[in-house]
Amino acid sequence: MRISTSFLAKARANAECLMTDRCIVTRPGESVTDPDTGLPDTGTEKVYEGRCKVQTSGGLASEQTEGSAAQNMGAVSLVWSLYVHFPYGTPGLRAGDVVEVTESANPLLVGRRFRLVSPQSEKTHATACRWNVKEDS
Repeated sequence: MRISTSFLAKARANAECLMTDRCIVTRPGESVTDPDTGLPDTGTEKVYEGRCKVQTSGGLASEQTEGSAAQNMGAVSLVWSLYVHFPYGTPGLRAGDVVEVTESANPLLVGRRFRLVSPQSEKTHATACRWNVKEDS
């Protein structure tokens, strides 16, 4: 069975409709020395600004590190995967870039920062540009 390009375009548009958050993605810029203080100043370069969606999945019980005291007591912890989705074809994103959520229907997400870890959209019928992320401290 062959998926038509119009079906895939519609699926990508539908995925983007769910991206109701807005964010800015930045990366460290070139480091320059402040002539007044002599201190280095690393600015930031804006890579992307626009729609996104923060997504979690998982909740699977996972044993602690092998051989740890917690494991010896039978402890398990919940493991959640965290993702940020961008519109299909969003260019220029790299591991290490920082996503800051600027608007969201969930007020707890506004101002949160996530570091891009690795892309998760390498598939034939991708409908979004998905990235595994970690909370940025």
